[in-house]
Amino acid sequence: MNKTYNDAICQNQLEQFSEALSENQNWALKLVDTWAKVQAGFLSGNSVNFGDFDSCVEFKHNEIQGQFCWIILSPLQNSTFENNFHDINFKSLANFLHLNDIKSIKNGFCLPASCSAEDVIKFLNEQFLLANNLIAQNVECRTNDILNLNLYDYFAIFLFSLIIFLMVMCTIYEISMKHKNKKTDQLLTSFSIYTNGAKLFDTTKIKSENSLNCLHGLRALSIIWIITGHRFSNQFPWGNSIELVEFNKTFLSAIVRAHVMAVDTFFLMGALLMTLSTLKDCEKGNLNILRMIWKRYLRYTPVYAATMLVIICFSKYLITGPHNFEKLREPCVKNWWMLLLHIQNYLPADEMCLNHGWYLSADFQLFIISPFIILSIHKFGKKLLALPIILCLGTIIYAMSMSFIFDMRLDTLDPDERLKYYIRYVYFQTQSRAGPWFIGIILGYFMYQNQGKIMKISKWIDITMWILSLCVLSSIVILRYVLFNSTTLSTTAHSLQIGLERSIWACGLCWIIFACQNVKSGGFIRWFLSLSQWQPISRIGLSMYITGAVYQFCMIYNQRVPLFMNAWQVVPTLCSDIVIIIILSTLTYLAFEAPPMIIENYVYKKFQNTLKILKKSTQARA
Repeated sequence: MNKTYNDAICQNQLEQFSEALSENQNWALKLVDTWAKVQAGFLSGNSVNFGDFDSCVEFKHNEIQGQFCWIILSPLQNSTFENNFHDINFKSLANFLHLNDIKSIKNGFCLPASCSAEDVIKFLNEQFLLANNLIAQNVECRTNDILNLNLYDYFAIFLFSLIIFLMVMCTIYEISMKHKNKKTDQLLTSFSIYTNGAKLFDTTKIKSENSLNCLHGLRALSIIWIITGHRFSNQFPWGNSIELVEFNKTFLSAIVRAHVMAVDTFFLMGALLMTLSTLKDCEKGNLNILRMIWKRYLRYTPVYAATMLVIICFSKYLITGPHNFEKLREPCVKNWWMLLLHIQNYLPADEMCLNHGWYLSADFQLFIISPFIILSIHKFGKKLLALPIILCLGTIIYAMSMSFIFDMRLDTLDPDERLKYYIRYVYFQTQSRAGPWFIGIILGYFMYQNQGKIMKISKWIDITMWILSLCVLSSIVILRYVLFNSTTLSTTAHSLQIGLERSIWACGLCWIIFACQNVKSGGFIRWFLSLSQWQPISRIGLSMYITGAVYQFCMIYNQRVPLFMNAWQVVPTLCSDIVIIIILSTLTYLAFEAPPMIIENYVYKKFQNTLKILKKSTQARA
């Protein structure tokens, strides 16, 4: 990214360019050839024209280096427009945009890299646009300057090289020891691809009565749903955005957009597993709250931090397309410490580093307070279940109140400030997202009380509960579809949806999990969710969530042409996303997720053994 502009050099080079262009010199024509021209499909929503980005940034003539600039063009509203399209030029373009009420388009232009954004706007307006009833309103430029490595880059290269070295050496050590039929040291195999890979891809079905096999399917399907939703919500530009608008009115689109509910599935499952684990430790008398929190932090943070480091140090190399990588990088440089403390979900979306990580912040915050709630329930019994119920009601009331005060809209065809308020004050913040977590605590308590038991209930009650559960889940998607396509529903309707949908979704899932585990009903659904083949994807779910969105952003930012809204482009794009994200997440899991947990467990056991030896020694002396 070229930041060293020089007005004098810029003016001189622009004059050279103008003169050469008037004389039809080849180099000037070559520069103009990289400019975005009048493209087809304006009325279909094709409002972004990249031009020839690569030829632009590679352009070189004497001292003139090409600089690619995104220019937002708008027709002058006070000019006289004629319905004349005999010549396809800037004036005809302005006529077309004005007569069809197209407010602006985004085009790529190529001009000398010595020029600032202000210089670019001034030159284009004076020399080309204003005389043709167009005006440049905004400019964002980039070059392909050689980017030098800084201290942080060297640190990142050293760290990732060290991780790779450890993985290779640990794997070689383990294979050689196994070949010699010798016992391996756990610490020396902590980074071993052989062991960690075998555990990751192990699809042996756990036959224990207490094993929640259905959670593997729920987790895997949820993360695939999220990846699909992220591609649709983050994709830009679309070559036929009018078709996208029409698609967004369909029920299939409502299913895709409802991917946000999958996050609440993760909240529910997280609280359920934590509750079962905590109650089990309470019964054994070996509950260690500090270690629980530390293990949770250690599971999330290395993967998250490594991904952040990639963005800070390598985004300038990974993103070589027309879009500005600084949009991803700057929030991470500024707020890296908030990411590491898992508190950045209270920042505005454009200030968050890897803003999809708001979920990890909210999850960790809820994890910290939950042991005390679960301990209270364990000590005082069912009557203390009122505590998570009250807290769940509190989250519902908060979300409803905020949505009513700010007249929020959950999902609309015409997003405006109300949607921004929803994202800022409800969607990201823990106190409005905690409902499914507290419901998960309640479910965890009841499932712990019925561990190893198969409940016998009436067949008709079982069928009724399954139908009710599936209807509840479906109703959330249907209501989202209705709200999205309606312009007459009141603020109260949107507030009720915003406040209640997540907790209702969690309640619908509760029966599915409970029935699969403690009733052993569900037929095909139970069989499908419990397939052992889901286990590898389930285990790398965290890495898929963190790295998946980053991969998709890199792909979007590197686009040279728009993506068109049709099955032959969208379906292969989604399939390639899922396959490549699984591969990247597998590597991430083996490098940053599994090893820290193994090392922590090894160190803790060593520490405990040392304490026991010291205790015995002290008793012997006494």
